[in-house]
Amino acid sequence: MGSNFKVYVSGGREFFVWECDTAFYATKKEIKKDFELSQSLLDLLYMNMNDYFDVFNRMGKDVQSLDSRSDTAREIPPTLISAFDTLAGKHIFFELLRLDWFDRLDRYTKGESITFRYKDLTHIPMNIITFQNGMKAIFSKVLDVLSSDKPIQKKMSNLYKDQYAGVNSRFAFKPISTNFERVDSSTFAEVLYPKTIGDIVDFFLREIVKREFTFKQCRSCGKYFPAITAHGNSEYCNRLFQDTGKTCKEIGSAKVYQAKVENSPAIQAYNRAYKTHFARIKYKKMTKEDFQAWAEEARKFRDETTAGKMSLDEYEDWLKR
Repeated sequence: MGSNFKVYVSGGREFFVWECDTAFYATKKEIKKDFELSQSLLDLLYMNMNDYFDVFNRMGKDVQSLDSRSDTAREIPPTLISAFDTLAGKHIFFELLRLDWFDRLDRYTKGESITFRYKDLTHIPMNIITFQNGMKAIFSKVLDVLSSDKPIQKKMSNLYKDQYAGVNSRFAFKPISTNFERVDSSTFAEVLYPKTIGDIVDFFLREIVKREFTFKQCRSCGKYFPAITAHGNSEYCNRLFQDTGKTCKEIGSAKVYQAKVENSPAIQAYNRAYKTHFARIKYKKMTKEDFQAWAEEARKFRDETTAGKMSLDEYEDWLKR
């Protein structure tokens, strides 16, 4: 069977479907993964490809070594197989790379005459950097909610208006062929059977432009995310922020709350009293049940004070009781 890999869009989500039956990887059944439309592009946009040049160069050397082997010694370097497996876990687009090469390597071990072009691997990091630059131009000049207020199609047209201006920083769309086929029991969709990673980028990028998706830059990390998310209109994305173990949205909420505290005497008074009363539990001057009852009432009066229904002096006097 070899391998089979396809992508399509349905219901606002992007789907990746594949099968593989080789000596190096056998799925046994069809595998399907789906993400919010644009997620795979955004993940690729922010991959640091400088971390991958050495990886692909080593893989290229392993491929070159295959040409020097005799017809009776058609063994594949374990490091090459391991590298493809590792890459497939780094980004869903690399799954296509793994399937394509495993299919070729499998046929090679069975005696077929296969031509390996090691530069197909060593050039991948630079190719992806080129894709990233092209995507950045479209995101910043066309799809960013803060870009000009012209229609998206007009902004896209302006970006590509001059055939030669900025050609190195624009994404090079190319003709791609799709099938229109049944993808599940109730849906037909345009399906792409990609040959390269560039085909997948092209397919999804034109899809979000056609659908006129818009994006914001996260106020915590500065990376793009869909302007209208499943959780409403937000200024923060759901990516993990640096090595804090918290998402940008969680960090952002904490910052907003801190700013609110700094500007609200009622909240400051509540927090001071909360700490004082909580300490009474430790010294057995107050039961846990009494503390919980007090805290509930304190929050109620805090909110009334913030809303102007109770004066700050009255609230502070109540807290001191």
